[in-house]
Amino acid sequence: MAAERRRSHPHARATDPPAEPSAGTARGSVVAGAATWLLCMCNAMLLTYFAHLLKPTPASWKELVGAWGQWDWGFYRIIATDGYDRMYTPQDTRIGAFFPLYGLLVRWFDWVVPGPPVFAGLVVSSLALLGALVMLHRLVGREFGEPTANRAMAVLVAFPTAFFLVAPYPSSLILFLSVTCISALRTGHWWVAGVLAALASGTRASGMLLAVPFAYEYLRQHGFELRRFRWDVLAIGLVPAGLVAFAAYTRHAYGDALLFSHAQANWGRHFAGPWVSILDTMRGLATTPISVNQANVLNLGAVLLAGTLLVLSFVGPWRLPRHLLALPLVGVMQWLFIVSFPGFPEPTGRLPSASRHVLEIFPAFVLLARMAQVRYLARAYLCSAFTVQGAVTIHYLNGGWIA
Repeated sequence: MAAERRRSHPHARATDPPAEPSAGTARGSVVAGAATWLLCMCNAMLLTYFAHLLKPTPASWKELVGAWGQWDWGFYRIIATDGYDRMYTPQDTRIGAFFPLYGLLVRWFDWVVPGPPVFAGLVVSSLALLGALVMLHRLVGREFGEPTANRAMAVLVAFPTAFFLVAPYPSSLILFLSVTCISALRTGHWWVAGVLAALASGTRASGMLLAVPFAYEYLRQHGFELRRFRWDVLAIGLVPAGLVAFAAYTRHAYGDALLFSHAQANWGRHFAGPWVSILDTMRGLATTPISVNQANVLNLGAVLLAGTLLVLSFVGPWRLPRHLLALPLVGVMQWLFIVSFPGFPEPTGRLPSASRHVLEIFPAFVLLARMAQVRYLARAYLCSAFTVQGAVTIHYLNGGWIA
C-alpha cells in the first residue's frame, strides 16, 4: 500500500501515523482543479455540438446551451423563478421532494447572468464543480499524495454520468459541500464543517448523513474519551440546520413539516432493505428489452461499482487505515441512502437517478484513483467511461432519460 499522507494539525492524536509534509500546495490544487474543470467545460461544449448534429434543423447557440435544461431541471427552475407555490397543490406535492438551496442560488445568479434561468443554473453548477475539483485535489493530495489527487479528479470527471456535474442539477453543489466538509473535519475545523454540512442538508436530504463521519472524526481526534470533549462538539448540531429550515418553511406555508419526506410518495419512493431495489432492478434487466433498459443498466452498474469500491476501502490491498475511516464511512452512508429508497417498479428498474447520485460518493472515486496507479486498469476505465459518457450525454441533450 502506498504511504498515506496527512497534514499535521493541533488535533492529531499521538497514535496516528507520523505526519508527512503535505503533497503540493493550496495554489497547486487550484491550478490542477482549474485545469481539469476547463477540460470538463470543453468536453461539455463539444458534446453539445455533436448532440445537435443529430437534429435536422439549425439552432442558435442559446438553444444549444438551453438543451442542458432537461427533466428535473424543470422543478429547480420553478423553485428559482416562482418558488414552491407555483406548483404545489395538496394533490400534487412532487416539488416538495426538491430541496431549496440550489434553486435559491440559481435565483440569485439569475439576477446577474443574462439569458434564461437555465444559463444561471449552468453557471452555479459549473462554479460548484470547480470548487469540488479544487477541494477534492486538496483533500486527497493531503492524505495520499499529489499523483493520487490528480487521478481522483480524472476518474470522477470520466464517470459515465459525470456530465450531471455540469448540468443544471445540484449534483456538483452537494459534492462540493461534502468534500469540503470532510476536509474541514480532517483538519479539526469543526464549526466550518458544521456550516458546510448545514448547507448540504439544505441541498439534499443526504446532506444529513455527514453527521456520521462528523461524530466519528470528532471522537477519533479526541481519543474516544468524553472527558476530552470541548465546547466545539456542539458544531455537530449545525448538520441538520438546512433540513430543519426547509421543514420550518413547509410547515408555515403548507402545514406539513415533513413535506420533503411525504412528497417522495409521488415518486413511488419508500424505505426498503437495500437488497430490494437491487434485486428488483436485476429482474427488470432480465424481463424487459435492452432498448428500454439503458437507465436500468447505468443505475445498477453504478450502484454495484460504488458498493464494490467501498468494500475495498475496508478490506484488501487498498484498504484505508483507521485514521482515514471517515472517508469510506460517509461513502457507505450515502450508498445505503441511495439503495434503501426504491422508486416505482418501472422498466428502468427500482433505482431511479442512482447513476447520478453516486457522484456524491466521492470516497469511492478516491479508492478508484488509488487502484488506477495500475496503468492498464486506469486506461481501461478511462477509455470505457469516457466512451459511455459521450453516448449518454448526447442522449440526455436530445431529451432522453438517463437519471
